[in-house]
Order: sequence, then structure tokens, then C-alpha cells
Amino acid sequence: MRITLDPDEVNQAVEVTLTDGRTVTLADADPRVLRRIARQLHTHRSSYAAAFAPDDEALATRITNGTAALDEVAPLHRRVHELLEEARAKGGRGASHVDPVELLQGTTWTSSSGVVEELASFTPTHRRNLQGWLERNSDGLRDRFDEAELTERQRGMAVDADPWVAGTPLYRALAALIANETGTEQAKDQARQVLRNLEFEREGRWPDR
Repeated sequence: MRITLDPDEVNQAVEVTLTDGRTVTLADADPRVLRRIARQLHTHRSSYAAAFAPDDEALATRITNGTAALDEVAPLHRRVHELLEEARAKGGRGASHVDPVELLQGTTWTSSSGVVEELASFTPTHRRNLQGWLERNSDGLRDRFDEAELTERQRGMAVDADPWVAGTPLYRALAALIANETGTEQAKDQARQVLRNLEFEREGRWPDR
């Protein structure tokens, strides 16, 4: 049965009705549910925009004609964004810092420090660490991708997969590199990890990669 959304919720910041009919109190929602809500707000943005009723009539007109961003002024959207940012801050680097276009190529990765690195130069450990990070942040990356201004051709480059990120060119290229690792490459990486552990025990800090 099709669920009819209640876009009037856009004018408050306490709870929201999901498309399956469940009502969620925002303060009690975990990051996974918050991402689902954010995706719903984006998917049905025209409905929420039509129901937005600020005291400022000029602002309401700007929302209607598209010259003002609903997610920057509507109480519901702002609260969801605030809670998501709080969740990301607790969990370290989040998907919000990734350029969605980066997911559409399979040669480089930009680290949290802003350094662009070739995937082919990664060690096996580094590749698996990145693969795990992508999987853990798949929902957030999908949100970023859905909200980005991309062409239809670009959107078509991400194929259906579970988790979502596994269908992106970046993840597929990373998985191919992992699948094609040689025994020698893996042995060298294991030896390197042993040396890193020894240096950490001796110096109390991790050496550079």
C-alpha cells in the first residue's frame, strides 16, 4: 500500500514520518535512520517545499521558485543535518568529506589529510582498510551521491550493489586490485606490518607508511 507522506512536518524539528508509516523521534534516531530520513527529504523535496510555511512570505516565495535552499531554512531539514553532523564528528572522518565524483573513477583516493594517492601504489593493508571504510560509510556516501549535481551519465556509472558503494567504479577498481595481489606483495606487506609494530613498541608511535 502506498504511503502518503505528511510534508507538514517540514515546519517542525521533533519527529518525522518515514515512507513505511513509522514515526521517528529525531532525538532518538541513530545515524542509519537519520541517513534514511535525509534521503527521504531529498527524494520528496518538492512535496516538502510546497508545504513549507515560514512566517516570512518572501522566504516562502524564494523556496517555491527555487532561489533559496529548503534544507538551509526548514526546521526539519536543519535538525536532521545537525544530528548527522554530530554523529559524523563522533565517528571521525565521515562521508560528507568525500567528493562524490571521486567515487566515479578508479585510479586515485584523496586521504583525510588531502593527499591524492594512486590506488595501485597502496599496500594490501591500506587497500583493505580503505575497502572497509567505504563499506562502513556506504549509506552516507550514497546520500552524498544522491544530493550531488551530477549528469545522468555520471549517475549511471554507479551500478546496483549491496552495499551501495560496491557498485561504484572506485570500489570495483579497489576490489580488482585486491583480487589480483600476488603472494609476494602480501608477504612483503605482512613483514612491513611486523616492523611497524616493533617500531611502535620501541618508539611509542607509528612510523610513516
